[in-house]
Amino acid sequence: MTREDQLIKRYREGDGSALDELVRMYYADILRYCLWHAPDRQCAEDAVQESFLKMIRYLPSYTHRGYFRAFLYRIAANTCVDLYRSKWSAIEALPDGLSREECGYRQAEEEADFRHLVSCLPPEQRELVLLRFAQQLTLREMAEITGLPLRTVQSRLRAALKKIKSSLLEGGWE
Repeated sequence: MTREDQLIKRYREGDGSALDELVRMYYADILRYCLWHAPDRQCAEDAVQESFLKMIRYLPSYTHRGYFRAFLYRIAANTCVDLYRSKWSAIEALPDGLSREECGYRQAEEEADFRHLVSCLPPEQRELVLLRFAQQLTLREMAEITGLPLRTVQSRLRAALKKIKSSLLEGGWE
């Protein structure tokens, strides 16, 4: 039995601290995931909060032992899609007038470039690139989260990377 399954069992038996521990285990990962899908940090934090609220709602019917991480990422992915459709506009560019000397500028610029390249991909490829490179998940974990066969994950990720490489070589992403 995994640590997550033990915590779920404790929560179902009335131990509220088990739920707190479960949230602490995954909060940073889910926030990082939502930051890639949201236009700003506040929206990402809203998505994380909504994802964990949904997790609590679904926990009584959760039965997939050993797959909690995939279950939680699926909730976060669906939450981000729902919030995007209802509230968020397109991803915003870096603010005008941002000085190149400001702390963190280079990282922000690289993230904006990455966001732009990834945003040009079809949604199924975009999701895989974000899971692999923004979340540093394994191909097997990505297959669990998306519900796709491992070979499909591999081929879609390979196709996405070819598109990114082609865009970079052509300079068409600027």
